[in-house]
Amino acid sequence: MAVGRRSTALAVSRDRKRRTGRGFSLVELLVVISIIAVLLSILLTALGRARRSARQFVCQNNLRNVAVEFTLFAEAPESGLNGDKAVGFGARFRLETFQEKLYRINAFWDLPNLNSAPINPQVQPLMCPEGPADLRRVANLPCRDYAVAPPEHVSVAFNARLDRISVQIEGRWVLQEALLGARILEHPAVPLAFDADGAEAVKKTVVPYYSAPPAGDAGRYGSGQFWFPSLRHGGKLTSAFVGGYVLSSRNPEREAGWDWSYQPPAE
Repeated sequence: MAVGRRSTALAVSRDRKRRTGRGFSLVELLVVISIIAVLLSILLTALGRARRSARQFVCQNNLRNVAVEFTLFAEAPESGLNGDKAVGFGARFRLETFQEKLYRINAFWDLPNLNSAPINPQVQPLMCPEGPADLRRVANLPCRDYAVAPPEHVSVAFNARLDRISVQIEGRWVLQEALLGARILEHPAVPLAFDADGAEAVKKTVVPYYSAPPAGDAGRYGSGQFWFPSLRHGGKLTSAFVGGYVLSSRNPEREAGWDWSYQPPAE
């Protein structure tokens, strides 16, 4: 009888140990799953941050290339690169013509058998990698006539004051076409091209290719209608400058050293 009781006790003990073992294994499994979930969350967050940083780097590099191209464009007015000599502007050029060169539209159209074509965001410096990836270019149209569309997908705008200057004529403020020359390079702190929100431009019923903040302007830019920045890089706007460098800011219209108020002399 004593042997039987001992056998029963041993069996109960072994069964209890097995149940206890299974319980610990389940707890350990839950702990491991929780740790893996936390690690995956950290990893995904880090990967997302790395991707955003990579896209910001690409955007900065694109805009830097735009600034370099602009310098070459402004320094070589007689080379035939700027396209304006044929219409009598001599050593001066319009900002729109420079845009058309970059977009390969209007006089720079390179697909004679097509009337429109998609723009490849991988090679187009005027498409921010954090912005919409669907843009098309249309033949035989100047840029401001929506040769790049849809307008709400435009993600980089040029400084509107380099395209149209705000002047007062007979007591009325109007926008007058600006003509640029090599002397624009004497103003390196002037923003040239920057992150913009094409959808916001459409809401404001203005073309999305040119933007500028009020910057104390008493004229046409003072209302803010032409200001539609995009702070898409971690809450910051990235801008190329006439001087060839690139900066980012959370408050670009009030950033010290950003010369938004400059505009070329009136003709």
